[in-house]
Amino acid sequence: MDKYKELIKYSRLIARNGLVHASSGNISIRQGRSMLIKASGCFMEEAGRGDFVGVDIATLSHKKNSSRPSCEFRMHAFCYRARPDIRCVIHTHPLYATTLINCSVKPELAGPEFILGIGSEICIIDYICPGTEKLASKVGQAAAKSNVIYLRNHGLLCVGKNLKEAYTHTILAEQMAKMQVIALSMGKKLKVISARQIRAFLKTIS
Repeated sequence: MDKYKELIKYSRLIARNGLVHASSGNISIRQGRSMLIKASGCFMEEAGRGDFVGVDIATLSHKKNSSRPSCEFRMHAFCYRARPDIRCVIHTHPLYATTLINCSVKPELAGPEFILGIGSEICIIDYICPGTEKLASKVGQAAAKSNVIYLRNHGLLCVGKNLKEAYTHTILAEQMAKMQVIALSMGKKLKVISARQIRAFLKTIS
């Protein structure tokens, strides 16, 4: 599928599922030595071909006569620099995942579908001003080992080998957080899978 069509398709899915609001969040895809990233101020549900900006991953340069890239373009670039298998980055502000991490509650793996879909490693980054190189550097370090990164007082960032995988990581992380928030609202603690159980499960599918 054409890269622009893919970006538009998943931008719509992200918006329809309430993972972003207004012009928040951003999405990108690797294209050789560059990336295509959502333009600043663009609503995901309205994004068209002209709303994605090419940015060089190494130099962070982009055409001055084009739309301005999302202020988080550094964060995306650092993810691509961290791992060659990362082909797509999705940054969202989902309600449950953001609520959970803003309350300093550690996200927990509550079922094998989450381990299979996300991996056994998730990262949490304390609040750093959005759009800064400091945040981008921290996210890049986390992306070197994890597909799912929670940004305290900010949102969620997921990476993948394609847009479908990055989107799946996002949906699963939000569903996982939703289960946990509901359990906590009932005065219950969600029963999670132990490290031993995770190792046993991963062994059965290897």
